[in-house]
Amino acid sequence: MSVPICEHIKPSGARCASPAMRSQRFCYYHVGARECLPVGRGMFRDANPRLGDAPSRPEFPIPFLEDAAAIQIGYMQALYGITNHRLDPREARLILAALDGARTNLKQMEACVTACAKSTSAKTTKKQAASVKRASGKSSRTRLAKMRA
Repeated sequence: MSVPICEHIKPSGARCASPAMRSQRFCYYHVGARECLPVGRGMFRDANPRLGDAPSRPEFPIPFLEDAAAIQIGYMQALYGITNHRLDPREARLILAALDGARTNLKQMEACVTACAKSTSAKTTKKQAASVKRASGKSSRTRLAKMRA
């Protein structure tokens, strides 16, 4: 029986590898994220009053900040908004501070995941070594018993 995998694609292009929830296309994390985030909300306002009747500019959706690529996309969008006068300085400071916080948090999360993976692999290696030791001890005892008989 195959387990369905979450269909979410991260901004880096990598697919989420978590199992999808029963009767859902996404994992627990991404189902919750999709319910919490507003749909169609962009980073910029519709029009800049300074530009008058200028042609409409592209609207960028706010990236879901789950990996380094998404944070980089957020920085690029903020830079675009600042240079094209689509973000006022106060909004730009808030967005850049939020992106910086996400970047810092991502580094801490990656360090934690790496430490947990090392800890888990070390425990697994110790368990495997103990298991091999027990198994080899049993086989040598069995051989000794057979030799004595």
